Amino acid sequence: MTTFVADSQENAGGDYYTTYYAQPTFVSSRNYFCHHEGTNYAVLDFSDDNFHEFFVYKRPGKFTFRVADSLPSTVQSVSRFLGNMPELPDWIQEKAIVAVQGGTDRMKQKCEIGKKFGVPFSGVWIQDWSGQKHTPFGDRVFWNWKWDKNHYPELDQIIKDWAKDGIRLLGYINPNLDSSGDLFKEAASKGYLVKNSTGGVYLRRSITLIFGQVDLTNPDAYNWYKNVIKTNMIDLGLGGWMADFGEYLAVDAVLADGRTGMEAHNEWPVLWAKLNREAVEESGKLGEVVFYTRSGFSGTTKYSTLLWNGDQNVDFSLDDGVRSALYSSVGSGMNGNTYSHFDIGGYTTFGRFGLVRTKELLLRSAEFAVFTSVFRTHEGNEIASNVQWYDDQVTAEFATQAKHFALLADYRKAVGKESVSSGLPTMRMMSLVFPTNPEPLPYDQYMFGTDLLVAPIYMESATNRQVTLPALPGDHTWVHIWSGQTLQGLQTIQAEAPMGQPPVYYRSDSQFASTFQKLRTPVDTATNSGQNREGSTQKTAESSSTMSQAEQRNEL
Repeated sequence: MTTFVADSQENAGGDYYTTYYAQPTFVSSRNYFCHHEGTNYAVLDFSDDNFHEFFVYKRPGKFTFRVADSLPSTVQSVSRFLGNMPELPDWIQEKAIVAVQGGTDRMKQKCEIGKKFGVPFSGVWIQDWSGQKHTPFGDRVFWNWKWDKNHYPELDQIIKDWAKDGIRLLGYINPNLDSSGDLFKEAASKGYLVKNSTGGVYLRRSITLIFGQVDLTNPDAYNWYKNVIKTNMIDLGLGGWMADFGEYLAVDAVLADGRTGMEAHNEWPVLWAKLNREAVEESGKLGEVVFYTRSGFSGTTKYSTLLWNGDQNVDFSLDDGVRSALYSSVGSGMNGNTYSHFDIGGYTTFGRFGLVRTKELLLRSAEFAVFTSVFRTHEGNEIASNVQWYDDQVTAEFATQAKHFALLADYRKAVGKESVSSGLPTMRMMSLVFPTNPEPLPYDQYMFGTDLLVAPIYMESATNRQVTLPALPGDHTWVHIWSGQTLQGLQTIQAEAPMGQPPVYYRSDSQFASTFQKLRTPVDTATNSGQNREGSTQKTAESSSTMSQAEQRNEL
């Protein structure tokens, strides 16, 4: 339904294989990678068993091939070649980032609910800090990147006061300017916006929003926009922001450096990430302020501080639901994206067509996010249609998952540090940790670092699934994180997965075993005395399952 609506309005629909992050690089299981250095449109075709085909619009650039001795070494080589992310600051890895919109009073009210239930949070993401516009797609952010003092009165003082309690406020920005805003008018008067073929401002549409785009190839426009971030966001005291979009440049646009949009389209996300990174570095805030991007191309990993997987639907679908967050997180790690994360509960909502967030989806995606680098929610584009983290029916259980995330902080930070140093991602394809495992390893489970095996529940109403445990050296075993049950490697099991307890296992020889064991202790909330951790059991692979491997393959 989302694809239908997007196609009918803007020819912008997609499929499970479409992406905000198209990059002409591939990694082979034969332990080499190939990269094309050029920004022109390209197609990589792997459909023939005998050869790979690479089509490039206009003249091709340089091709780089590098060979390594293993798949992990190959991925490390890609990371060194393209550049990878810096370490995330501790604050974003230790506690939740909760999303609230609607102004100062509503923000305070929802945060008080979180405190009442003991939700540990170190950040509050108010994407509408610059104001709101009401559209048929729901409440949208006003793309005029200045603090809206009427919408968020006293925000400057709140930022200072909440910082004393270790809570940061995060905002939102993209490279576009709403045509009704004063920043648009200023940029247009200075010639800073992307032009059309007649020399006028190229106006674009996002549902009902009319906007122009800052020409990032114009040095004066680039520096002006960077100063907008430094002055209006960093100097205000924001601890981070979503650096959204970056993939919208029209192919027939005319740019200041003489290129067309067709020639610069792929590079646009890199310029956008670079601008944000420079704003942070020039303000002396790298390692403290975090911005997260969704669009990308070759070089984005060198500038972005965190990847986010885009606007997932509020459902369990493969093409754009919570399942796509699993695949994109693991897949993006193969090309230098050290850190990735997703909107807990998804974003894209169409209430009139029944596409709304359920309690199950919110909690299943939250339990998945526990075993990632960042635990961040989103209210979605139709707030009232979706179950939210602060709703009575869900807050206690959400608080439990946020506390689980906090309990793993030491391990998470250690994984991040090692990943930045090694060039491997924090969320790793199974074969990156077990490249010599004698049996094939599934694509729908992953290693968080080297010690945690995670098999998310990504099908609606599922309460169990198959999990493949790789071989471990010596007499080491896998330990079920919720029950403490030990299991031998080199087997496929049927894992029970009650809500809040996705199949997760740690290596018995892990130096963080005592950290993992903390998740077996019930956590207290205002209305929840804890859960019975002994209820999860592991069965043989012959047991019935609502998520068998055959069904998983059929879904693809």
